[in-house]
Amino acid sequence: MKKFIAITVSSMAFAVSNPAAAQEADGTTEAVATETAAIDPARLSAAKSTVDYLFPLGTYERMMKGTMDQMMDQMMMSMGNMRMGDLAGAGGMARGDMPEGMGEKTLAEMATEMDPHYEERTKISTKVIMDEMVNLMIGMEPAVREALTNIYARKFTVGQLNEMNGFFATDTGSAFARDYMMVFVDPEMMQSMMSMVPEMMQAMPDIMKKVEKATAHLPPVKIPGANDPFASVEEVMDEEGNSDDATDWEDPDNWSPEDRELVNKLSVDSDTAFEKYYEALEKAQKNAKAKMANGK
Repeated sequence: MKKFIAITVSSMAFAVSNPAAAQEADGTTEAVATETAAIDPARLSAAKSTVDYLFPLGTYERMMKGTMDQMMDQMMMSMGNMRMGDLAGAGGMARGDMPEGMGEKTLAEMATEMDPHYEERTKISTKVIMDEMVNLMIGMEPAVREALTNIYARKFTVGQLNEMNGFFATDTGSAFARDYMMVFVDPEMMQSMMSMVPEMMQAMPDIMKKVEKATAHLPPVKIPGANDPFASVEEVMDEEGNSDDATDWEDPDNWSPEDRELVNKLSVDSDTAFEKYYEALEKAQKNAKAKMANGK
């Protein structure tokens, strides 16, 4: 669950805060490198001024600090409110194939059954991840600004860039440029994005059927087996004498009491250590920041 939270939060943060990646999606790295080498210095100079207006240093910190963690909390809450039946449907499983009553439970309810501290753990994890993402994104900011400069210099002429810069120098243009990136992390924008999730989840079963049909001509996916490195999953399970249900061995009810007790104990110890680690990390960073600010 912690890995799921980390991947989800970091992916969302990167998606809403990486304009360079979005703007370079229409070309290969090789093509970009070739075009970059041939950019007119005058266009680069004009484009740099454009980027200074639209994406000045400190933009990522302004976008992410103080607001992103709250919005991520809301996103995780919205995801937690999704019903297991809808999530299963997105994966191609019929609601009727699920254990009785499970389909109507939300993801948060299921997670809380496994971890009574799920809500608190999620909030703590989100905050820690977002704090670390801020530091990562700030470190990436110069490279992003350089990429944006190259992109604008390739796409627009010196005359067009100078016209943009002239507009950005006005009161109205300055107001637009100042909040251009902030629009993407506005609560209303984030809420709009989240409102699309249920429709996407409902459409997913049909999409997966089309994927299955489109790939029907391909051989089935195979995994390494004990004797045959190209054995199929079914062949491996039969060869090893396991049951038809490949997940039986994951069910704690099938573990020995000793194994179950040890896993549960280490799980609790791991969660405690995880929280203490990040508490110590935050304290160390806060102390270092205060010390550096005081010039000591």
